[in-house]
Amino acid sequence: MSEKLRHLKKLSTIRSGKNIKFLTPAVYSGGWCPMRVACNIVEDIEGLSYLMVGMPECATHSRGMNSMPEGENGELRWLYVLDANEVIFGCREGVIEALKIMDEAGAKAILMIATCVTDLIGEDFEGIISEMQPKLNARLSYVTLGQFKNFGSGIGTWKTAEALGELMVPKDTVPGRTNVIFVEPWRTKGTEIEFPLIVHALRKKGVDIRNLTAGATLDDYMNAPDATLNIVTTSYTQPLAAKMEKNFGIAYSPLHNAFKVSDIDKEYADIEEKLGISLQGEFDDWRRKAVELEERAKKELSGLRYVIMTGVDMPVALARYLAEFGMEPLLINVSDFHNEDLIFAKELKAMGYDPPVCRIMHRDHDIQIIKEMKPDICLGYISEPVEGLKVAEEMEDFFGITGYERTVGILSRIFTVLETGKMGERLDIYGPAPL
Repeated sequence: MSEKLRHLKKLSTIRSGKNIKFLTPAVYSGGWCPMRVACNIVEDIEGLSYLMVGMPECATHSRGMNSMPEGENGELRWLYVLDANEVIFGCREGVIEALKIMDEAGAKAILMIATCVTDLIGEDFEGIISEMQPKLNARLSYVTLGQFKNFGSGIGTWKTAEALGELMVPKDTVPGRTNVIFVEPWRTKGTEIEFPLIVHALRKKGVDIRNLTAGATLDDYMNAPDATLNIVTTSYTQPLAAKMEKNFGIAYSPLHNAFKVSDIDKEYADIEEKLGISLQGEFDDWRRKAVELEERAKKELSGLRYVIMTGVDMPVALARYLAEFGMEPLLINVSDFHNEDLIFAKELKAMGYDPPVCRIMHRDHDIQIIKEMKPDICLGYISEPVEGLKVAEEMEDFFGITGYERTVGILSRIFTVLETGKMGERLDIYGPAPL
């Protein structure tokens, strides 16, 4: 291992995101506050209010993103700023009073967003909810997002998504109704969400689909426990699906982790069984192309060395998949480490690969170290071309996309970059499968 990587831990030794070190000291973390992500998610959910609890700088940061204390439909976006006394002795009484006022103002549901200082002093938001929920009409939930132990936008996303599960109450099951869970504000804000082909295939079969996105309504989330099945499209929503399985007995399909054709086959068969439908013939062309590319990958990708940089969804799961073809990971950027990654890391090591992991923060600086490693290909974002470095850019194109079309897209992009040095055109998953 290069001297410049000596401070990094191997993937097999990582147990949580707290164990992951920065690639270089060139770090700026100000824009990575997870509180910001929570505010963005809630502001896109019609009918949901929030109370952000923190210091003046937190309030300034929040208002810098959205200056309006009310949403288009009367949602409340209120900020509770701690005074010097509350920093020492806690803010329980003040927060309780704020919740009462919000309830009287008509808030339907309130997510309390706790920041660094409230985390440090150990404010008991769970106790506040236990005391106040019976006294208020509004449903209450909370999420703790002190940046000192919650790095980046990703963890802010999945913790906020999981907290939304606490707003839910049991509902009578509607046979066949399916939730597609996709919560990611940077991808959904102001854009039309792209869903994997399985969603469109299920609709063709008459399956009642509810999209739980950052743009869904509060009622969508409150009614979500009436579903028969949850389909998970990103690692950020797996914790919410797991909570709903525990609290309401709703099974979920982890499509987000299925890269290999045989694994996708199993997940689709499981969905067919749970919903009592047949998907035969829906994906034949895409599956045929995925099988073709996997066979080619076994012959042509073995021994190639690569680096996973920023902008790659589920990097540990992807590295495990690429190991099927004998590709060697030299370095993996892991912004968010999920419990399911422990399984993929163990399998990857059993296959003979145990790369160092890091967090890349200053891309323009850190890319020089990556260049010195001389990988055959890099996966992820790069701000501008670097001579001698082949990069499969814009891997975020596949965020939230699952199934055979994602497999085709990823492998096609790798082959295109290796052959031409350029990414090529973005894959149109709603068009015909490529020849």
